[in-house]
Amino acid sequence: MKAQRVFWPLYLVLLLGAALAGSEAIASFVVPSWPARDMRPIEVSSSADVIYNDWALRDRPRSFDRPAGVRFRSILVGDSFLEGAFLRAPLSSFVEQRFAAAGQTDIEAVNFGVSATGPHHYYYRIKNVGLTLKPDAIVLAVYTGNDFVATPFGGWMRPPIAELPLPSLLAGPAPRTTWLVVNRLGLSEMGRNNKAIDGEFAQLNDWLKLPADQRTEQVVRHLKRYYYPRQSEEAMREILSRDGGRFWTAFDRPAPDREFLAGWLLSGMIDWETGTWPMPRDAEEADRLNGTSMVDETLSWLVAADRLAKENGVQLVVMLIPVGTVDPAYVDFWRAWPKYFSNSLSADARHRRLAVKLRQTAVPFFDLRDDLGGVPGTYRLTDGHWTERGTEIVAGRVARELMKMRRQ
Repeated sequence: MKAQRVFWPLYLVLLLGAALAGSEAIASFVVPSWPARDMRPIEVSSSADVIYNDWALRDRPRSFDRPAGVRFRSILVGDSFLEGAFLRAPLSSFVEQRFAAAGQTDIEAVNFGVSATGPHHYYYRIKNVGLTLKPDAIVLAVYTGNDFVATPFGGWMRPPIAELPLPSLLAGPAPRTTWLVVNRLGLSEMGRNNKAIDGEFAQLNDWLKLPADQRTEQVVRHLKRYYYPRQSEEAMREILSRDGGRFWTAFDRPAPDREFLAGWLLSGMIDWETGTWPMPRDAEEADRLNGTSMVDETLSWLVAADRLAKENGVQLVVMLIPVGTVDPAYVDFWRAWPKYFSNSLSADARHRRLAVKLRQTAVPFFDLRDDLGGVPGTYRLTDGHWTERGTEIVAGRVARELMKMRRQ
């Protein structure tokens, strides 16, 4: 009897180990290699406009070993603002161009910006991948539009499975299997926050070429079918047609700041503009209603990242990225949709609170409100990311901050 009690648990452990080993072997044929699988939960391929390296990052080819001639190596960690999917290059490229123009060819700025990720991803991206590059400095970019998190650092239990590079029970023994399951089941932040509709992006942007009345009708029917079957077409039509159809003028912009119509944008507009929950009408009300929400929790991840960097002899600085409320043109564009714009007001209130909290810590940071505030044409009107002009301004600030860090 005693032998059986020992045998069966041991047998199950061995069986589980064999199953994981088998799944890892099979997954190795379809899952990206490391570190690409730790960077993003989907496979990416280069196009004429967007080039990815073998780490699944929008960047030129990089190496773990410091390139010959590079005396100061920096990593820019963040989300889509750094990746710059609709710009000619990622922010890191703009920064390196600044250095090259100034004759500083021995400085490297590596892009670690990945769309649809947040502070918890940033921390583990630095820990699991970034530090292996032995950088001299890290710029940790926090976009206050959607980077606030509800769970503090150290305040969560390791789940059975999670998007890499986040830790989970499965990730340790079976990282390839983890990536594959998350990818196929849509368990990543990107998978959860975006509705999968085949060909939606291309179809929506094809409809932009139609006459105004046909375009609106096609979009309204699309929203009715896929997003809001219980919402009246008349209500959705009214929302999209406000201010003489001003919404559609955003898509008249030429390259390099051409705007694209996305399902998440349309869905968000309808959701907020038909919503009945309390929404702020100005900055003061936004601070009262939402100013403190998730600020301390988010701060804990930034403090942890700074501590991690210091423990490894690396300088780190946090870069606070404001929402489009700093751009007068962006604010003016969204006046006809006050409920949707209220989300930006709430984000701006949290931004201000986070800046105050950071000043009370030893975490170095700089606030891009100082550079972008009051400058029109720095934010794209629909997706709220930087324009070419905004990116150039930010690249200048980042370059100056890195030079300060180099001198220290």
